[in-house]
Amino acid sequence: MSSFIILLGNILADLRAAVAPHVDRDRARTPVLLLAWTRIGRAASRLAALYARWQAGTLPRPRAPRPGRPRATAARPRPYFPAGRGWLASTTDYQVRNHASQLQHLLARPDLAAFVAAAPQAGRILRPLCHMLAIAPLPPALDLPARPATDGKPRAPKPSAAPDRPFDRPPPRPLPRYVLAAVRAWRKKPA
Repeated sequence: MSSFIILLGNILADLRAAVAPHVDRDRARTPVLLLAWTRIGRAASRLAALYARWQAGTLPRPRAPRPGRPRATAARPRPYFPAGRGWLASTTDYQVRNHASQLQHLLARPDLAAFVAAAPQAGRILRPLCHMLAIAPLPPALDLPARPATDGKPRAPKPSAAPDRPFDRPPPRPLPRYVLAAVRAWRKKPA
């Protein structure tokens, strides 16, 4: 395995460990922080599996977009994540920002850029993490290509919105006790 994927896995594991203490600390934000904790762990495992498929040469070809087709609506409601850039970094302490800085430094490496260029699925995993950790500007490998206009006219630039407040909506219902117990047990697990 390449050194950058091992470093990336270690950074995401440390980032997850830095978020874990905040899950118990603030009851109003516990569900959102637990979702972020889960997303970081899932991203680490998905990136490791994607890297293994890339090394084996079994990556699926990217599908071409289907123009003129309306987007399908989701059958179930998606979990609420704050929309503001850097909401996770601003609601936690310096340790999370430290790991975000390490991730930003790792994303600038040319071997990781080559991996993202060869496997665009990695960008789809890394972009939400960069958004919630306020990693900006994104490395060129993670930038999305400009979407063409569907009606032939050039797209108008988006109006600048007021800065998002990360916790405008009430948090979702409280988490079951067994979920909180699992987080506490994971935190106490020896390294």
